[in-house]
Amino acid sequence: MKLRILLLCIILTPMMANAEIYKWKDKDGRVRYSDIPPPSNIKQESLYGKKIPKPTGQQPLSPVEGETGAAIDKANEKVSSDKVPMSKEEAAEKRAKDAEQEKLKSEVKKEEDLAKAENCKAAQANLLTYNQGGRIVKANEQGEREYLTDADIVKGRSEAQAAVDKYCS
Repeated sequence: MKLRILLLCIILTPMMANAEIYKWKDKDGRVRYSDIPPPSNIKQESLYGKKIPKPTGQQPLSPVEGETGAAIDKANEKVSSDKVPMSKEEAAEKRAKDAEQEKLKSEVKKEEDLAKAENCKAAQANLLTYNQGGRIVKANEQGEREYLTDADIVKGRSEAQAAVDKYCS
């Protein structure tokens, strides 16, 4: 039986390796690799698999990271053509200001993600403590040890599960 399963796996392995992989650069100049073709307005090359499909000129069915749609680009061009062109200094100042705002946003996001990860780890440790069973001891206000009752353990377990659901999703 094991020999048949092994033989079947060996036979099916080349079929799984026949995936088509695309390589392209996004709007920020980063090289992206994916098994999903990039939007039709981006130059691409196929690394493995079948030949590259011809672009259809339509928007992709699913959103692609780093992609701005053609409609958004057209709207931005229309808005920018209505404005008075900025001088080089004004444009550089605007880019610097935008870059600083993006940097602040990314730092805040990074801090939030780090805090969420720490909260998740603590919530999982608390839940593990309640799920292990046995007697659980906590210190009261005077620093004395108190054993939790079964009702307290059930309540603590449900609170710990709620914290895991909140921070680990």
